[in-house]
Amino acid sequence: MPPVPQVTGCRTHGQIALTYSEGPSDATAKIVRQLNNAQVRANFFINTTWLYTQQYAMVVQNMYNAGHLIGMTYRAPQHEDGSSYTDGEIRQDVINSAKMVETLIHVAPKYVRLHYSDPEDTRTENIIKDLGFVLVDHNLDSMDYLHKTGPKIQSVYRNAFIRQKDTYDAKGSFISVQYDIPGSGSLAAVPFIIQTIDEEGYTAVRMDGCLNDPEPYKSSADSLEYVSDKFSFNTTGYKQGQKPVAIVSNATEVDEQGLSAEDEQDGFLESKANATLSYLVLTASLAFLGAITQLL
Repeated sequence: MPPVPQVTGCRTHGQIALTYSEGPSDATAKIVRQLNNAQVRANFFINTTWLYTQQYAMVVQNMYNAGHLIGMTYRAPQHEDGSSYTDGEIRQDVINSAKMVETLIHVAPKYVRLHYSDPEDTRTENIIKDLGFVLVDHNLDSMDYLHKTGPKIQSVYRNAFIRQKDTYDAKGSFISVQYDIPGSGSLAAVPFIIQTIDEEGYTAVRMDGCLNDPEPYKSSADSLEYVSDKFSFNTTGYKQGQKPVAIVSNATEVDEQGLSAEDEQDGFLESKANATLSYLVLTASLAFLGAITQLL
């Protein structure tokens, strides 16, 4: 089965889409707080495994309400004996995962990032494509799983920008990847990355701005219909760009919600009561989906 083309760059030179994979985690709210303070809107590819935890489910809602784009990370399940699931089982698993996100933000993710596999899992790629999702890769690896400090990760970005300009005499465009997990350098690197993006003349964008896509979500997990929301590209709520912030030693000491006072004033933060209610709905939905899956 042929591989599915994956998005690795933006349509406009000088743009960079910052993406975070594998979260939410204990680091996520702190990353979001720093991004918000710099007026940067990023892209979070959610690992739905963590959404069974109410705290993490609330973090996803807060990210979405702050104007960040929510995508999904996906890995096809494997039976214990090593045999693959059927196409139908993988299809249902993808839909169930997307429904978990949909329950929290009321739209389903459109952009999906696959876990790395060797050899490449082209079968799952094609199933995901047929379901109407768009596969997103990257062309700038922050290497934050190796580098734990902001300056080292900053040098990865700066070198990529310089190499692009020296080779092609043009800024080009980038989709970078950070790993939204404790133990990586993703949290420490946020202000350094933003500083470098600004100094090198790039603009931070969401994936919909990166691809000029006014409908960056699906109406539901199992639908082929694409939809927009109040933060989407070409709406008044869409934001791009960055405002560099001071790099200080206590930059990571932030509140659990991961949202600035400005965001709260703008009405981005849902109340804790609403978040809890949505989580209860999610829990009930997961139980229902599990029961249905057992009957298939």
